[in-house]
Amino acid sequence: MKAVTRSGSKILFNASYAKPICRPNNVIVKMKAAAINPIDYKVRWPVLGRIVGLDLAGKVVEAGSDVQGFKVGDEVYGSCLGSLAEFAAVDPKKLAIKPKTASFPESAALPGAYTTSLQSLRTGKLSKDGRVLIIGASGGCGVAGIQIARAMGAKEVIAVCSGKNADFVKSLGATDVIDYTQTSITSYYLNGADTIEESAKFDVIYDAASHSGAGENYKDEALKLLKLPTDTNSHGQYVAINGSPFFWIRCLTNKLPANQSLVIAQPNTKDFEYLSNLIDNGWVGQDGNRNKLKAVIDEILPFNEENVSKGFELLKSRRVKGKIVFAF
Repeated sequence: MKAVTRSGSKILFNASYAKPICRPNNVIVKMKAAAINPIDYKVRWPVLGRIVGLDLAGKVVEAGSDVQGFKVGDEVYGSCLGSLAEFAAVDPKKLAIKPKTASFPESAALPGAYTTSLQSLRTGKLSKDGRVLIIGASGGCGVAGIQIARAMGAKEVIAVCSGKNADFVKSLGATDVIDYTQTSITSYYLNGADTIEESAKFDVIYDAASHSGAGENYKDEALKLLKLPTDTNSHGQYVAINGSPFFWIRCLTNKLPANQSLVIAQPNTKDFEYLSNLIDNGWVGQDGNRNKLKAVIDEILPFNEENVSKGFELLKSRRVKGKIVFAF
């Protein structure tokens, strides 16, 4: 089978790689689409396995004898180690039936970014009528976070991105935009004053940009924008998906302050089903209109050697809006 593999720091297109074997507790999925994430080129073998890729959508072609809930012919999406291949062995606990109203490429765009955003906003204890700041709002996790925050009942979702993407993020549900090329997030809310008004602060700050590859670090500024605890409200929460080595160490040793979190997404069937419901059935927004979750895709590329190289170059440029997906 064709597969994309790791060799040191290189990502290689392999035209003849061994097809995975079906074990009693897994299924074999014939790939229809697969999306890529920054972790795919940042992490080397053997941490994430020889074959590249985590996000998948396809059809079950074999099911192990111990597998329940999935059968041959099911159209599925989810997460595995090695999705950039024509076939993959997948743990059923990391799969769900594909949304009825989504294509295979749209479904493949969901598992990593959308699950990360869902779990991050839950970690931040976002509640109805909450106020949310999303940093890196036009990227894969950001576009997911805007929509999911609205689905969870957030009253205000402020997006931090470049001004050229302002209309785009507003179309997804952002209520205001901070153009980071023109002002810092604290300067925006100081507005010439000495202090930031408490009413301008946030219940949840979801940071999907810091330490993503170009020296970005919004953490110190973001902490100044968290709501302070009161008799009726808890402290605002800063939730990041990456951070400095020190931040990682404090996370892994359970020494982060109570108002700070670093989320490592845990793909699972239940959360995928939650996303499927938002895709197929949607939610009623505060304006009374029904909204549906959109899988935002920057580009769909046929799965071949040339396009794999092109896709990763696009991802590394850090200028994509949404996901890069390969179609098989």
